[in-house]
Amino acid sequence: MKLKVLLVDDEPPILNNLAKVIPWEALHFEVIGLAREGNQALEAALLHGPDLILSDIRMPVMDGLTLIRKVREHGLDSEILLLTGYQEFEYARTGIKYGVRDYICKPIDYYALEETVRRLAGQIADKRNRQFRQRHLNRMAHWLSEKYLLYSLLGQVTEEDRGWWDEEEERETERTEGSAGRNGEAILTPKPNHYSLLLLEAEGYAGRSLSWSFTERKSWNLQIKQQLKDLFQPLLREYIITQLREGEWCLLYPVGTEEDLSKERFRPFYERLQAWVRGEKGGMAIRMCLEAGCLARSDLHSAYQRLQRLLLSGPAEEWFLRADDLPSQEAGLPAEEEEAGRWVYIEELGSALRHGPPDALNRIADGLTQYAERMAGTQRTGEAERMLNYVLIHLMRELRELRVLTGEDEAVVWGRLQESLGLKDLLALAKSLLNRALTCHVGRKSAEMLMHSAQSYIRDHLADDFGIEEIADFLGISCSYFCLLFKNHFGETFVEYLTRQRMEMAKDLLSGSDKTIAQICLAVGYQERRYFSKVFQKYTGMTPSDFRMQQSRVT
Repeated sequence: MKLKVLLVDDEPPILNNLAKVIPWEALHFEVIGLAREGNQALEAALLHGPDLILSDIRMPVMDGLTLIRKVREHGLDSEILLLTGYQEFEYARTGIKYGVRDYICKPIDYYALEETVRRLAGQIADKRNRQFRQRHLNRMAHWLSEKYLLYSLLGQVTEEDRGWWDEEEERETERTEGSAGRNGEAILTPKPNHYSLLLLEAEGYAGRSLSWSFTERKSWNLQIKQQLKDLFQPLLREYIITQLREGEWCLLYPVGTEEDLSKERFRPFYERLQAWVRGEKGGMAIRMCLEAGCLARSDLHSAYQRLQRLLLSGPAEEWFLRADDLPSQEAGLPAEEEEAGRWVYIEELGSALRHGPPDALNRIADGLTQYAERMAGTQRTGEAERMLNYVLIHLMRELRELRVLTGEDEAVVWGRLQESLGLKDLLALAKSLLNRALTCHVGRKSAEMLMHSAQSYIRDHLADDFGIEEIADFLGISCSYFCLLFKNHFGETFVEYLTRQRMEMAKDLLSGSDKTIAQICLAVGYQERRYFSKVFQKYTGMTPSDFRMQQSRVT
């Protein structure tokens, strides 16, 4: 890609000579403009963003020093060469503070000018390459940060990953403190240690999406995610939006980077998002729950579950809730009963449907019955109805993925939910669905089929850079459902399983091939050799080089 140069001088003969005498093409430059005064030059500079500006100092209307000052005020980092007479040396020195690279005295020695431009061309190319690599590193750091936080929300981060991440933070802090933007390069900033978490949900999504195809659901969820990015960009300097399941989004932002976000500050963004949702797929309401405390990454999984519970138990008509404004447990019930009567059923439901013995579903049905009986006739009956309504929606999601219910069956159940059923009827409907699942012996088969597909996908993509989102998307299921299913089936997390497969493959390649360690690193899906070596050493107790040497002695 050619570099761009802008030539500026008020004397036409000099301007023409600058354009024709210097072999710009051979120096990998394209002349993008000739200007005879500063205003013309500034307009051309803002339009084309030249890599090099070669400008006279003394010009009518706007002189060269004013030009370079305005160029810098507009944020352009073009290299600048000044043309000057001997008597204007002090002006040239003034230009240095605006980042002028050098000056050429008049009358111009074109051979000397050509050598200066040649030298600058190499420096500009090196600078652009460094900036490109830095931008690439920043994008990779952001991507890794987003993946790490996704795994943290899912509770999938291992101690090995956590130790490596902490070491990376220390290194990035050292690089930041030690390089303070040398040569105008961007620098990585340390990863934040604590976050606030905002959970958003589209209430009614499960019912509204029953008739949508997988492609329609995926497209709609991606559109909402993009809407959230666009809406929150003016409010937060740094944030990450990720999605663990359909109809629900998590927004994380570092503590201390912004003032505390209140309901009123969120309101304009909520109203715009709600208007968009109603315009696209009417009938859904956006609700939010914020935990603005100092959440360490190890706390994110429990915080995510806590916010889910609060959205369930909070007033249905309230679109914004704060975790610190709500009681940690409800008055009148001990903590053990609270857990037994509420969230535990939802958390155990997926596992019971697929892997639990038949009496696991019976225990859930009995527990829901006892919970409903305890709440019936009290001031909390409405809350219990919302709880059972949520259980039913969650149950339908699970049965949809297991293909236990037909589309007609789902429509019937959803139609019943629109009838504003009381506590007794909601309980009866939940128990009938649980009985339906109990009589269908497809749970284990469905889980095994999904995990067989997951195993094949992992085997075929060990060299690729992929994670939970990609494989869950391939299987057509949510990230949280995939993690639950995977851990139940393989007895270890997805990250642990993937790491083990990659390390075993690396051992085979180290002992049975002549590939370099850098090639093996890429072949098993690691983009960064140092991280690969660290993981390998933790897995085998020795570095890749030592392992290869040991294997060569054995053979």
